[in-house]
Amino acid sequence: MNSNELLINGFILTIGIMTIFISIVSFGFMVMYQIRKKVRVNNYVKAIIGVAFVIGVALVVVFGSRLDLKSLGF
Repeated sequence: MNSNELLINGFILTIGIMTIFISIVSFGFMVMYQIRKKVRVNNYVKAIIGVAFVIGVALVVVFGSRLDLKSLGF
């Protein structure tokens, strides 16, 4: 694996991790909003957060499996 492929894999892996983190944080804010305002959040919002989380996990799994210790120099 050359340095260009390694850079692209690392970038997409970072995007996946950020997607997972943002979806977890937004889910927490959604739950706090529901409890504090005593309202129901639309199911579309829950679906969008869920889809973002699944896409993030898929990116991390796919591009994390492409990186092995040999390509990282260990």
